[in-house]
Amino acid sequence: MSIIITKDDSAEKIREAIQQATTKKTQKSINLDKYFGKIDFDEEGLEYQKRVRNEWK
Repeated sequence: MSIIITKDDSAEKIREAIQQATTKKTQKSINLDKYFGKIDFDEEGLEYQKRVRNEWK
């Protein structure tokens, strides 16, 4: 995004343009709690990482 500032712009107008450019647009949040614990793995995550990383040795 670009903000074009001319020498005739007031400080208030500049602050308003900067504020508008830096505020995040509200996004609809997704509730991820309903997905936790739904997948059952055969082994612990850390054990899996160790096993996969050791395959290259």
